[in-house]
Amino acid sequence: MTRTDSTRTAAVDPDYYWRPMSTCPVGSKVQLLNAGGVAVYGRWNGKETHWQGWAPLPKIRREE
Repeated sequence: MTRTDSTRTAAVDPDYYWRPMSTCPVGSKVQLLNAGGVAVYGRWNGKETHWQGWAPLPKIRREE
């Protein structure tokens, strides 16, 4: 279930967390969380240490 945060400016899923960088697939396009808490799309090279976490890209649900 998605909810808004305390400032009511962001939608948050309370059951979905950033994954540890040790599990991030190297070279694949993912969402990356930088040290400032900002999410960006990019590819991790397996070496950079400033990323705080990663998440897979969402996909579009196809109509059945």
